[in-house]
Amino acid sequence: MSVKVQNDKREDESPIILVVDDSITMRNFLTRVLEDDYQVVTAADGLECVDKYVDIRPSVILLDLLMPKMDGFDVIEKIRNSLGDPEVIIIVLTGQDEQDIKAKALNAGANDYLTKPFHVVELKARVGVAIRQVMLTRQLQSANSDLQKAYDLIDDEVSLVARLQDKLLPTNVPFIKGLEIKSLYRPSGRASGDYFDAFDLEDGVIRVIMADVSGHGPQAAFIMAIVRTLFKADGSETRDLAHSLFQINTHLVDLIGRDSYFVTLFAADIDFNAGVMKFLSAGHCPALIMQDGIMGEPLKAHVPPLGFFPVDCTLDERRFTSSLDLFLFTDGCYEWRMGDKFFSLEPFMDIAGKLMHTDSLNLDAIEDLLEKETGVRPVFDDDVTALSIRWKKGASD
Repeated sequence: MSVKVQNDKREDESPIILVVDDSITMRNFLTRVLEDDYQVVTAADGLECVDKYVDIRPSVILLDLLMPKMDGFDVIEKIRNSLGDPEVIIIVLTGQDEQDIKAKALNAGANDYLTKPFHVVELKARVGVAIRQVMLTRQLQSANSDLQKAYDLIDDEVSLVARLQDKLLPTNVPFIKGLEIKSLYRPSGRASGDYFDAFDLEDGVIRVIMADVSGHGPQAAFIMAIVRTLFKADGSETRDLAHSLFQINTHLVDLIGRDSYFVTLFAADIDFNAGVMKFLSAGHCPALIMQDGIMGEPLKAHVPPLGFFPVDCTLDERRFTSSLDLFLFTDGCYEWRMGDKFFSLEPFMDIAGKLMHTDSLNLDAIEDLLEKETGVRPVFDDDVTALSIRWKKGASD
């Protein structure tokens, strides 16, 4: 059963923080630290947490992972899946510093984590960031009338994402002799923060984009729709990629610069006539490239993710003569469970590079290929998106 979350609090009301810990000492400590700035409600275990969550609809939940009756992982599953709320901010508190525990909590639906013992200053900072995320929708709704029409258009696109998000993705593949473009897109839930595109700029020139918005759910999908809209809008006015990226980052900084969301992105203009690719990677996974049959160094990010602050949008470039193979992907392709452990970037890049070199990188059979190489069939928890671009001079259509 999905419970519709109602949020009719006025913008000036103090947000509610639900503190969940089986230690009364920790509950009292967290209450004293936060009660001057927020309304604080406490729960002693997971079952009480769920009951109070349904009653009060908190803005943020500070959630201990190890509790009797119902542990923190079960609470996250209950709120995110059974109760259908992707919006409440969940910050897990754990005395365990193992990376797999943190990754498991984040993949289950937590937004952030703090390792005990933690400093009061850090706690307040993390809660402050979470509250600003909760207030994002209210901030957008209270925007001035000049921006309201643009926000309404973006909101319409987010609704479309929630129903059939694949309609936001490219439907027409650029047609250039010798060019083959294959894509993989598997959202992890109802809405995705991944975005890719490939479209013609002029005869023999295409623009390709691979982007990933931090977080999950409607907020990430909302920002993804903004990125798509800005690319489409700016693409109709200019063909200069550096200018497009500068404008997009400016809009993102203005919209989300005070919050914790950001956008990693790889974008390139590929001129097959001149044999040159101009590109920018902003905090994104390294792209794999093979020029004229020779595997090149991965194209690592050379500027931070977009949405934080102004960045230098100067483009890098690579040249090719007879062939070009480019593989773009998001982190969901390699952050998947292998039993009690998690796969990682480096072995994924090794496998993908090997498959590129042997001309056997089949995105439609990605699970089969990874299982063959690792001995474990991947279980993807995140959005999985990849784009393969292959061009060979003189190849048949």
